[in-house]
Amino acid sequence: MNVVTRKAIALLSLTGLWACGPTLDSEPTPAPEMETLGQTQESLSCASLGESTQLNACPELCALVNHLPLPQPRASLSRNILTTSLDVKLDTLSATAAIQVAPSLATGLSLKVGKIQVTGVRSRCGALNYTVQDGQLDIGMPIWASTVLIDYTFEETPDFDGYMPTGSTFLWPSFCANLFPCHPALADGVKFSLKVSNAPAGKTVVYPTRIPADAPAYMLAWAVGDYTEIPLGSTTAGTQVSVWHLPGEAEVATAGTLHLKDAVDFFERQYGAYTFGGKVGSVSANWGPGAYGGMEHHPYWHVASDAMDDKLVHQHEAAHGWYGNGVRIQCWEDFVLSEGTAEYLTARSVRATEGADAEAAVWTQWRAELERAVSRGDTYALPDSTCNAIDILTHPLWSNIPYKKGAFFYRALEQQIGTEAIDRVLARFYRQHVGRTARMQQFLDLVKAETGQDPTALANAWLRGLGIPAATP
Repeated sequence: MNVVTRKAIALLSLTGLWACGPTLDSEPTPAPEMETLGQTQESLSCASLGESTQLNACPELCALVNHLPLPQPRASLSRNILTTSLDVKLDTLSATAAIQVAPSLATGLSLKVGKIQVTGVRSRCGALNYTVQDGQLDIGMPIWASTVLIDYTFEETPDFDGYMPTGSTFLWPSFCANLFPCHPALADGVKFSLKVSNAPAGKTVVYPTRIPADAPAYMLAWAVGDYTEIPLGSTTAGTQVSVWHLPGEAEVATAGTLHLKDAVDFFERQYGAYTFGGKVGSVSANWGPGAYGGMEHHPYWHVASDAMDDKLVHQHEAAHGWYGNGVRIQCWEDFVLSEGTAEYLTARSVRATEGADAEAAVWTQWRAELERAVSRGDTYALPDSTCNAIDILTHPLWSNIPYKKGAFFYRALEQQIGTEAIDRVLARFYRQHVGRTARMQQFLDLVKAETGQDPTALANAWLRGLGIPAATP
C-alpha cells in the first residue's frame, strides 16, 4: 500500500466518510433490504445510487480518492461476493449488475462471465480497469470500494445454459456466467435482488425481487410468458404458496399442486423455517417437447410444462428449499445430499398430506425406476473420496441413481432409527448448515452422534456400493 493510499484511508476514517463502504476490519455488511439496483449498504450515508446507477452518489468519498491511481486488473476468484443486484432489460438483452464484495486489502476481483459481453465496469467514483479473457472478468478493485457495477449484454441460449428463447432461464449447475457475472462455485452463497423490465407486450415476468438468504448462484431465475397465477393459500408460518401456469394448463397445474401448500407447511413445521422469502411456488417452464422434471430456482421453482400434473415433481422442487438450496452441497460428489434427501422428503410430504397408502404407492413406483436406472448403468451414489474433482454434467453420477438410491437409503435409515429420530437429525442438520455448505459424511456423523446408531453399513450398501441391497422393502 502506498503512502498516498494510507493518507486517504486515514482521512476517510477521521471524517466518518468511510461509511460509504465497510471498514477493512469490519464484519461483512448485512444483505440489502432494498430491491432496486445499487441500493446496497454503502448508499445509506451518501445519496443513493438508485436505478440510474449514477456514479456521483458519494461525492465526499470520490473527492478524496479520485486522484489516487486505479489498480490494474488482477485475477482473484477468492473474493467473497455478499450480494448481487441485477437490473435487466429484456428488450435489449442488457443488464447492470451491482456486486457487493467483502472488505479486503486485495485489489483484484474476478468473476466468470461466460457468454455475456461486458460493456463497462465502474465504481461509484468512475470507470475501473478491467480485462476479459477466456470467460473471466478481472477487475482492478480499489480497496476503498465494496461495490462494482458491471454493464453487459447477454444472449438467448437454446441449450439449457442461460436465457432460453422460450423465456425461462436455466442456470444449473454452473451456467450463471451466461446470465450475470458470478462465482459458480458451490461454496459461494449470495443474496440477490432482481428487477426485470421491458418484457414483450402482454407477457408477464415471474421472478423474485429479492432473495434474502445466501443461495447458490444457479438458483436465481425468471420466466416470461402469458402467465396466470393461482394462489394456493398460506402455510402455518404464513408463507404464501402459488402456482403460475401458461394458457391451457389450469387443470393440470391445479391437479399437480393440489397438496403443494400442505407439503411446504410440512417442511417448515418438521425441518425448519424457509429462508428465501415469504412467497413461493411452482412456475410452468416451456422447455420444449420431451423435457420433463423441474429445477430448484427458489423461491419460484420451475417445472416443465409436460410435468405440471406431477405432484412429485412439484414437491421435490419445493423440498430443495431445505436441502440443495437451503443447505448447499459442498462438493458435486455429495450430489445425493441434495437430490436423495429432496426425494426422500418428497415421499415424506406425500405421507403427511395424503397418508401412508399414497406414500407406499410412491415407493413402489420408485423401486421400478431404481431397477431401470441400475439396469441402464449403475454407479456409486456417493463417490466421496474426492471433492469437486468431477464434472457433474458428464460424470455417471448425473443420473437417477443418487435420487433413488439416496431416497431408499433414507427410508432404510428411518426404519433403523425411527421416524422421530430421523426427523430430529434432518431438522438439526438443517439448522446447523442452512445458508452454508455441507457434506454427506457430516450428516452420517450427526446420525451417529444424535442416535448412537452407526449408519455406515447402510451408507456403504446404498450409497457407496453397486446394485440394489437385497433387504429393500
